[in-house]
Amino acid sequence: MPQSQITLNASQRQRLLITCKHIDKLLSDIEATLDAAASKSVFPGYVEDISPIERKTIGDCIARVRRQLLQVLASQSLAPEPPHISAAHSISVNLTFIDIAIAELAPRYMRGYGPVSEKGAADLNGIVAELESSVKQLAQYISKPATGDNQQKDENLGRTGPRQH
Repeated sequence: MPQSQITLNASQRQRLLITCKHIDKLLSDIEATLDAAASKSVFPGYVEDISPIERKTIGDCIARVRRQLLQVLASQSLAPEPPHISAAHSISVNLTFIDIAIAELAPRYMRGYGPVSEKGAADLNGIVAELESSVKQLAQYISKPATGDNQQKDENLGRTGPRQH
């Protein structure tokens, strides 16, 4: 779509911007579904019934729609706002929620679901300790500023990460 003179009023332009943002969010949801279907999640939410070729085609179509959205916005002298939320901060917040969920697996909380045997308490304490250790390592990794030596940082996380059973 070629650059043209602004033909919409301020309210119409705002509606156009909001609709384009909504469309892009829905495209992101499609990408997230594709990623979730292909993930190695312990509790998958989707059946992986899209072939790699189909994934590529869908990705190409999404990219084309996004290019069109940018052209539409540019035709009315509009542009997407830059992001305002740090990805590292968002991950840190989610890790805090994970840490809380893990803590609630401790025997004192699990007693609310019935008596916990000594062996059960020991097992729960071990589960909590192991999960907390892994999450703490990830949280520390995320909280460190990016440096030119991220490969070393990545190798350290991999070496000290959760044990494979």
